[in-house]
Amino acid sequence: MTRAAIEFETLANAILAAGGEADPSELHGFVCGVLAAGTTPDKSRWQKELGALLELDAVPADLNRDFLQLARESELRLQDSDFDFQLLLSEDEDIGARTLALGHWCQGFLHGFGVGAHRGELQPTSKEALRDIGAIAQVDAEGAEQTEEAENQLLELQEYVRVAVLNIFTEVRGKKTGPTVH
Repeated sequence: MTRAAIEFETLANAILAAGGEADPSELHGFVCGVLAAGTTPDKSRWQKELGALLELDAVPADLNRDFLQLARESELRLQDSDFDFQLLLSEDEDIGARTLALGHWCQGFLHGFGVGAHRGELQPTSKEALRDIGAIAQVDAEGAEQTEEAENQLLELQEYVRVAVLNIFTEVRGKKTGPTVH
């Protein structure tokens, strides 16, 4: 089992045990959306946002700890000049489950981007990427066939979303930190 699969399963079990209403992909998308909007919440705001997202009055300490770790790691990976950032998705064998996880990730991202309340105008490429992420969020996994072509299409969509999120994050964060000097 890969590190990402273990992280996914750990979060899934913690969310399930707490009675939460989201899956790990949506949760990771949410974190990345908040960060891509240019917001870096403090610990108490992250806790508040987690409770709201999962529709929980109280978040168990272990889930809160795992979530804060996910937020820290996500921010570091989004900032990494090696472009090491990856979407946290199910590694299920079923293409339908993985397609659904990508849709949930995109829903979470859009929700987080809204919560992050980006101020300012985005470049046309970022606006288009947000529209595309919105379309991917509406994916219907029913009837997804286990074919090599479908597998390749899903991998291409995942890579598109990954690069789009990195571009949005870089654009928004670049504006906050000032112009790049060459």
